[in-house]
Amino acid sequence: MPRSSLHPAMPDAGHRNAVPHPAWFTLRMRRPSRSDLAAAFRAALVPLLVMAVGIGYVGVQLSGGMGEDPTPSSVPGGVHGAIVILQAGILLFRRRAPILVLVGVVLLDLVILATSAGQLGIGALAVIVATYGAVRHGGHRGAAYSAVAGTAVATALVGTFAMASGGDLLSTALLVAAARIVLLSALPAATAEYVVGRQRLARAMRDQEEAAERERSAEAERTIRAERTALARELHDVAGHHLSGIIVSAQAASALARTDPDQARETLRALQQNARTALADLRRTVGLLRDDDEESSPGAAPGAVPALAEIPALVAAARERGQDVRLQETGRAEPLGPLAETAGYRMVQESLANAARHAPGTVCRVSVTYRPEGVELVVVNGPGRTRTVSPGTAAGYGIAGMRERADLVGGRLETGPRADGGWRNRLTIPIEREGDAT
Repeated sequence: MPRSSLHPAMPDAGHRNAVPHPAWFTLRMRRPSRSDLAAAFRAALVPLLVMAVGIGYVGVQLSGGMGEDPTPSSVPGGVHGAIVILQAGILLFRRRAPILVLVGVVLLDLVILATSAGQLGIGALAVIVATYGAVRHGGHRGAAYSAVAGTAVATALVGTFAMASGGDLLSTALLVAAARIVLLSALPAATAEYVVGRQRLARAMRDQEEAAERERSAEAERTIRAERTALARELHDVAGHHLSGIIVSAQAASALARTDPDQARETLRALQQNARTALADLRRTVGLLRDDDEESSPGAAPGAVPALAEIPALVAAARERGQDVRLQETGRAEPLGPLAETAGYRMVQESLANAARHAPGTVCRVSVTYRPEGVELVVVNGPGRTRTVSPGTAAGYGIAGMRERADLVGGRLETGPRADGGWRNRLTIPIEREGDAT
């Protein structure tokens, strides 16, 4: 016989309509793990309880512990116990074929009812488990409920007929039948439906969270690409600034070569420094922008390179828009490379924009401190009047651009909330001395 017939292939775990095998069957296919053993134990626990009821009943009958059987029956009591044990075996397949298991278990329960004048209920536990499984694991809801309704009516009718034939009042038989419908069918089905609903809700919430996360990732990617495009335009301006200076210096050195050699040499030294600075800026940004395939917007002519000296004008523009911005400058301004100047300017610009967006109406304090070793820029704003998304969360993608610019110039960016609920951005930029960029 082919190996595949001895060991049926397991269903694809990723296929939603795959019918799961019982846990005990799975253990035959590979070496069991701890989780496999736990799953097998859970799958077999209820059938074992049902089997215990049957074995216990058989044991009592065989030992004569109940004396004369008080239940009118046309078969020995041990047969009823054996039927319950058979029910337990069928329940092992309740996840693989839940509706067939329900039908089989109920048919065996009908045999018990019919042969005991409707007064022996040892098969009820198996019916409860099978009803729950049919609704819980039955793929087609209509078929599952049809099976539950049909088996409930069948057990009620057979039980009523058997009890009436055994001498009980018809009213008593009808009450028992109604109780069986509620306890053996309605309650297990309602419980299973509740569990299924909870699982569907959890799955829907999980899918919604995954979709939101994908959207956030896509938005972050779009924003980063936009930042890179802006950096590319700024690099264009920086390179143009440097090259213009180099061309002018070269022309001046050529003109002074014969008339004023000393001045020509000084001009050439300045030209060399400009070239080194431009090369350093290009090296820092080429790796970042090498995968940027977006083009600049049509008609976007290169403008002046943003510089720290323009921060007062930036603050004034923010005040005109209604922001309460206070500026403090300390120390003597030191010359920075154009890329470093742009990084500092953009950090202040983005910080003010974030404050206006997330904490409107609060005071923003901008401080620019020049030191011999570098420049420190700090922008602080108070807490917003209403609870909004903080500038450091997914909505504050501008911080990614700040950090990229800081890394390009060897700076350090620190961002985060303050104890009072406000926000603080701090950028330090080192000053490059002559010879550092070679």
